[in-house]
Amino acid sequence: MNEIWLKKIMIMAGFEEIEIARQKAAKTGFITGLFAGKPLFDMVAPFPEQSAADKKIGDEYCQKVEEFLRACVDPDEIERTEKIPEAVIEKAFELGLFGMKIPKEYGGLGFTQTNYNRVLALAASWCNVFAITLSAHQSIGVSMMILEFGNEKQRKKYLPLVARRQISGFALTEIKVGSDVASMETQAVLNNEGTDFILSGEKLWCTNGPVAGVIVLMARVPAKRLRNERGTYLIDAMGNRLYMPCPEGNGSESSPITSFILEMNTPGIEIERCRFEGCRGIENAYLRFTNVRIPIENVIGEVGNGLRYALTLLDTGRISINAIALGMVKEVWQPTIDRANFRKTFGKKLGEHELPACRIARMASNLFAMDAATWLVSQIDDRKRTDIRVEAALSKAFCAEAAIQTIRDAQVIMGGIGYETADSKRSRGEIPFPMEQLVRDIEMYRIGEGTPDILDLFSVREVLDSHIEIAEEFLSAAGWKKIIKFYKLAVFYAKWQITLFSPKSLPKSAAHLKFAKNRLKYVKIMSRLLGFSVFLTLIKNFALVLFKKATTQELRDRQGVMARLANIGKYLFMIAATALYAEYQEERRGRPEAWDLADHFFRGAKKRLYGSGHFGNILRNDDQKDATVGRKALEGKYHWLSEGAITRKY
Repeated sequence: MNEIWLKKIMIMAGFEEIEIARQKAAKTGFITGLFAGKPLFDMVAPFPEQSAADKKIGDEYCQKVEEFLRACVDPDEIERTEKIPEAVIEKAFELGLFGMKIPKEYGGLGFTQTNYNRVLALAASWCNVFAITLSAHQSIGVSMMILEFGNEKQRKKYLPLVARRQISGFALTEIKVGSDVASMETQAVLNNEGTDFILSGEKLWCTNGPVAGVIVLMARVPAKRLRNERGTYLIDAMGNRLYMPCPEGNGSESSPITSFILEMNTPGIEIERCRFEGCRGIENAYLRFTNVRIPIENVIGEVGNGLRYALTLLDTGRISINAIALGMVKEVWQPTIDRANFRKTFGKKLGEHELPACRIARMASNLFAMDAATWLVSQIDDRKRTDIRVEAALSKAFCAEAAIQTIRDAQVIMGGIGYETADSKRSRGEIPFPMEQLVRDIEMYRIGEGTPDILDLFSVREVLDSHIEIAEEFLSAAGWKKIIKFYKLAVFYAKWQITLFSPKSLPKSAAHLKFAKNRLKYVKIMSRLLGFSVFLTLIKNFALVLFKKATTQELRDRQGVMARLANIGKYLFMIAATALYAEYQEERRGRPEAWDLADHFFRGAKKRLYGSGHFGNILRNDDQKDATVGRKALEGKYHWLSEGAITRKY
């Protein structure tokens, strides 16, 4: 039996390298607690509020940014020309927009995550392409990478540069590599002199690549593990493997992924701009490298730790995607309301008909929920009280899907005028609102920084970490030690299940809430059911492998159950977030009507949890039957479905 069967069940093919790179969460997060049946409400309740001093900084800067956007940034021009004018970029640098998260001592503004996201949401409500240019530069670009993992020499050299003069980017993806980093082929080989790495390969979809002066790049480095005198492999204080790069690749044992700072004026770099369905002004590149020299001092952190660094940065990137999607939804909200109040059909205003009114209600509750998720996760990140990797992943998955649904709902409300281009409407004197463009643009934010499917699988892997460790200890043992491990395993799960159903009151942070308390009680009850469902899933899979009813590979390919568990955790988190946000809006902002939106979201979330079968279909489902139909289609069993059409080759 494979001793790491549970790890294989929980992750897809190609995730093994990510598994090695990931760091264990330093502190249990709220969603991790949800999956254990023990939601840690004191992490989120009451709804965290931005400090008065920090809010003042954000308010004053957002006012400056709004004036800049209105005066200098023409979204229609960017859409038509597919380019942000250089004059706009220069003024943005002068305003400090490219250095918002860089500390002041390096030439930046030193903003919190909350103020940074406030600016991104504001910018996205005017021009999302400009916002994503700012985000790619700062959330996953050079600045955050060397702030977190670089050395002081790198910070002093590059941070002032990217804060005030040069755009930066991030290069990870390749033609064969998206989330499957195990397929990465780009290599950086140390030369014989030990002075430079020689880079060869290619990168795809490098945001800001065509206009970047410097980028963060991931490449494989032929290396060997470091050992002590006894031949034991060495690790650092964080448990990371230590590597020594091999000159010319001689004697290498593996090729771990490493992070580099790459200056884009280095000889040997070819740049080809990519173009997409939407976000037409975004500068995105296919990069080809032929014997490109990277000085050894441009290695970020330790050789072999690049993937871990990248995974860490993506947390910030995902929170930023929330803010940009939120800004785009806010952009369509008022025009949709205006249209529904102005347009008359069958003797009534459009909004007076029941179906459009229900659609607008869904838009409102989605917007409210996105607001809650974005600012809750931003504030949690600023407080540094817990790891946010799961909260960042699942909130991004929710916000992207909610934004797509909301913007498409807005297009339906607008009707034909929402399908017509802005330029076409402008030609006859209509208000040139870019509804159809936003429908095209928003899809990118579902794909960028991880698709919902990938984020669901990552999140479940994170929250089940403790169970995987216990299973590995048991299955790797032999003889009488296996009996002892089984006893410990049985005691662990028995105690866990007993605590799941023992009566416990809400913590003080949540118990004093006036209205959100009942919603949190619901989340607590459903969290216990989720914990029990996780337990049953683990037992079922363990039995299938133990009695050879299924192989680890077959279980590994059953991802439907993992997605259902992730969706349950996602919606329980969102129920808590919207309830706490409604309480905050009523108590601190004098807006009791916020409960209308929280209640609407709650009703819809319950239907998703039960009506779509997330709970009911965890153990019993038709996933394998459904997948069989899909595989037959791939085998050409239903080739006749294309009859009557002109078939194109892909």
